[in-house]
Amino acid sequence: MIHHSIIKAATLILSSSAASSLLLSALPTPSFIIDVQALRRTVAEVPSTTSSSIPSIRLPANGSLLRPQPISSSAIVIDDNDIVDVTFPVVEGQPAIGYLHSTVTRAREDAIPGEDDPISTFLAEIDLSPTLCGSHESSSEMAYPAKLVLGLNNHHVGSYYWARSAGAGSSMEAPGVGFGSGTTCNRGFLRWLDEEGPTLCNSNDGKRSEWVNFLRKGDTVQLLPSDGQDSLLRFYKQTESYEGGDGTSPFGVFGISLEGRPMGSEPAVVCTWWLDVDE
Repeated sequence: MIHHSIIKAATLILSSSAASSLLLSALPTPSFIIDVQALRRTVAEVPSTTSSSIPSIRLPANGSLLRPQPISSSAIVIDDNDIVDVTFPVVEGQPAIGYLHSTVTRAREDAIPGEDDPISTFLAEIDLSPTLCGSHESSSEMAYPAKLVLGLNNHHVGSYYWARSAGAGSSMEAPGVGFGSGTTCNRGFLRWLDEEGPTLCNSNDGKRSEWVNFLRKGDTVQLLPSDGQDSLLRFYKQTESYEGGDGTSPFGVFGISLEGRPMGSEPAVVCTWWLDVDE
């Protein structure tokens, strides 16, 4: 059995965009994003570039099972018997599987004195609550509930441009940037960890951390959760408790892929995952 609110949300998204052209930028935020190619590489016996199958995901922490549902017109194979255990590890230098997709709600120029102090380190407020990032206490590998990374898609930020794409580079941490609670319960802060953050963390190539100085309201960013398994379940709990006027929820779990896409293009959304409550 699957949650009808999640089905309605996916239907609403698809009604506003052709399934064959649904891209990452069209998804609601906050969302939990799964890099399908990275997922395949962890379990497939054949190269992911030649395989179109998407496995179901089992969370070893509690045995929860998530099954994929295609939302793309591409040839995607779904086998209910194809189940893999996924812990969503965060390993430096390796492609991540799960990301938190969020939108900037306030940028540096929108900082509010007295609320966002110290203003000198404030970078952005985003629509992702740290409570959705998983049980931080269960992870000793990360100092914060989630860490900002280069991200999954290409972006123009104001007049500043940096290229981002799915793969190992997309999960590279933006050094010197911390993520924590915002002024409201459903928001989070991005800020420099040091007053000299832009100077200390400048890698001189525009791709590690200095780009965060150019974030603007409406830009999207991705973070890696401290506990991907718990974070995934928290998104579903949020979906169940959300009471939208049309019965839909802005929260969801989506699969993205660059397979078949032109080099440097934005990832396509190929599937959603439903929590199988009968398992």
